[in-house]
Amino acid sequence: MKFFFAKIFFLFILMGISCANENIRFININYIVNNSEAGKSLNKIIENKSKKILSELSDLGKKIENKKDKIISQKNILKKEEYEKLVKTYDDEVKRYNNIRKKKNEDFNEFRINSQKKIVQTLNPIIKSFLEKESIQILLQKDKIIFGDDKLDITEEILKIFNDKHKKIKFD
Repeated sequence: MKFFFAKIFFLFILMGISCANENIRFININYIVNNSEAGKSLNKIIENKSKKILSELSDLGKKIENKKDKIISQKNILKKEEYEKLVKTYDDEVKRYNNIRKKKNEDFNEFRINSQKKIVQTLNPIIKSFLEKESIQILLQKDKIIFGDDKLDITEEILKIFNDKHKKIKFD
């Protein structure tokens, strides 16, 4: 008799676990952000901005380096006061260059982060409606999972829905 109740108890536990598995899924948000149509266009924008910033900073750096070489070559020709004045203006230009570089990098990083947030914010309602439609109770981030059945991964389904609804997103 105890054996019979133990079997029934064990059966109910297994059914509870199997029912819970049906309501748990996982998703790779980073994959969607990087591989969606909007994400790919954002990656191109980011790459172009990065190249432009690097080019501008490189040009400024070369101008400053040329000015440094010119000052060094005139060291023995100029009076001490004039030389020190040139060195001081050079130091000021280096400080301005460093401030410009810092500001451009901060602006670039802020743009990149805000643009990716915009994609995620656009993606959230799609995920929520998918979860409600499919009666999914728990959604986990894929990179936090050690092992999981590929049947529980809804990344490709969400990516397809996202691409259908949002081919382009305007980034500021």
